[in-house]
Amino acid sequence: MQKKAGEVAAKEEKERRIFQSFIEIAPMTVLPNSVRSVSSPAPDILCEIQGRGLVAFELVEIVTPAFRREMDSGQRLEKIFTAEAQKQPELKRKFHDAIIHVGFFKTRPINQCLRVVPKVIAEIVNQPKNIAGYISVPKGLQQVVSVIEVHRGGIRNGPLFDLMDMTKRTEELFKQIGTKCQTKTYVTEHPLELLAHYTSQPASDDLNWQSECHDQVHQALVGSQFNRVWIFDSWSNTVKYVYPA
Repeated sequence: MQKKAGEVAAKEEKERRIFQSFIEIAPMTVLPNSVRSVSSPAPDILCEIQGRGLVAFELVEIVTPAFRREMDSGQRLEKIFTAEAQKQPELKRKFHDAIIHVGFFKTRPINQCLRVVPKVIAEIVNQPKNIAGYISVPKGLQQVVSVIEVHRGGIRNGPLFDLMDMTKRTEELFKQIGTKCQTKTYVTEHPLELLAHYTSQPASDDLNWQSECHDQVHQALVGSQFNRVWIFDSWSNTVKYVYPA
């Protein structure tokens, strides 16, 4: 029972942390200290918005099934990256504000990926201090590593390493929003909005959010309890889409 309570507390804390990041850049003013977690069947978050009063938010993380299956391997890679990075003080000095995405070809076994991590770290350390964007993958790594990309800003105690899922996530995005809108029932007296967020993995870079999201989101909202849908990318710290505006 204690473990279950601890898991609930950890889930609620994570949701509040994500929601706090969202409201810091969203075009609305949430009154200080008004954000609180609420137990099911109520929506996840209740807060007070200036000019609107109390508003409830349900959160849903957008993450592909493939990414879930790969998380164990990803965690192993992250541990190796962290250990190797600690051996390189210069890396922290150059990339303290950076999220560094390293993509590996999915056909390569995890042990092969683990073996090349020291070489990847060495290549990153050799880059200029303020580099951002794509780093050319050295010839000796091109059979294993598909991409190395540096994103600046959003963190202070970096670098943060993670895997990049190279697949397009459009279908999974709409499926998870649709499930929340059409199959769930929430108990609340307040206006209800849905916050779909990318946290474990980055949002797709090749999706036209306005043209490709509108019809799908509009259809999902018909007959649902939700008044609005937000799509928030924690990685780039941006609201990718909101409807109605």
